[in-house]
Amino acid sequence: MKFGGAALADGRAIRAVCGIVTEELESGAAPPLVVVSAHAGVTDQLEALGLAAARGRPDPGPVRVRHRSLLTQLGLSSDLLDRYWRALDASLAQVAQRGALVPAELDRILSFGERLSARVVARALADRGVEATPVDAWDLGLVTDSRHGGARPLDGCANTIAKALAAVPGVPVVTGFLAKDAGGQLTTLGRNGSDLTAAILAEAVGARELVYWKAVAGILTADPLVVPEARLLPELSFDEASALATLGARVLHPDAIAPARRAGVPVRVACVTNPGAPGTLLVEHTPPGPKAVTWTADLRVVRVAPAREREAARLLSGPGWLTRRRTAAQVEFLVRTDDRLQAVLEALAGEASIVRDVTAVALVGAGVGSDADLIAAATDRLTAPDVQDDRLLFLIEADDLPRAVSALHGLLPTAATARN
Repeated sequence: MKFGGAALADGRAIRAVCGIVTEELESGAAPPLVVVSAHAGVTDQLEALGLAAARGRPDPGPVRVRHRSLLTQLGLSSDLLDRYWRALDASLAQVAQRGALVPAELDRILSFGERLSARVVARALADRGVEATPVDAWDLGLVTDSRHGGARPLDGCANTIAKALAAVPGVPVVTGFLAKDAGGQLTTLGRNGSDLTAAILAEAVGARELVYWKAVAGILTADPLVVPEARLLPELSFDEASALATLGARVLHPDAIAPARRAGVPVRVACVTNPGAPGTLLVEHTPPGPKAVTWTADLRVVRVAPAREREAARLLSGPGWLTRRRTAAQVEFLVRTDDRLQAVLEALAGEASIVRDVTAVALVGAGVGSDADLIAAATDRLTAPDVQDDRLLFLIEADDLPRAVSALHGLLPTAATARN
């Protein structure tokens, strides 16, 4: 069971989470493994705190007030987190003394979000009579590379993780998002990285099911804040879910699907405020056709000399590129904005350049790339797409996003058609 930040936003939400865990225990099933994110908004607070420390003005007050409020709402002891406040103060003092916030220090500061959350949730469970143990993921043997802010897990951790979890008393409440590299340096898995933590642990233990508990009904056909008529998708294939996540949908981390799929672990996205609802089930295959619309902003079109294409593809995989187009004279990559991008351009020795900033909107679904009628209809409404098997990708200007999303959402089957 993975609980996101919005599902842990306040005392009432945490009690609801404890109720879900307790109900699972009372069902007679094996004790669940719980993975938690930081409470909603805390990661942003900690990042701002680290930046303020680099300017010599650290003020952890708002973060402390937030957590003390949670403890009060839950009726828990106000000194539960005191050792972590002392550790956070020490980290902030180091940043202030240096006058700069390096990535390793930012990771350490951000780590307090999940570390505090795990202690609060575990104690809240214990307060209900459930034996629960807070666990830092690195103590289970979750090891990554050394890329601070976006580390990737190393292969070969599964046996170590499974044995470590088997030794944890009661319900393990594990920090998402966090790990350590082979040298023992703390790392983070990038925003929404707790989803990835949960998938890695589910694979390691051969979980009966992996449930991502969110503050939404499941995976929808679009963001309801932009498309009010967006509707729940009862099923989605692993490939479709991965494409949506890669192209900007924020329900799941882009890398969180593969580990569970490799291990054959069923995956479900469920609603923490309506736990009896089915949510969205990820399956191996769904019928062909468009399923959802998503988008991602802050993209760059990077033009590369053809002779450097292979090298560019390898280097740009760090920031992450979504697609490429070739002509006789040039190759263009669509690349995510990333603080590593400039270093990649320099490594390509002047044979690569940023052409323009764009937003991408995509229509995702099995087989859409071979549906000539759908492609023609989409092209009538927008510009010619980049066509792949499971997506039609359109580059647009940012201010055209609402129109483009609405136009593509209008091509989805109606709710009645989808049921039939």
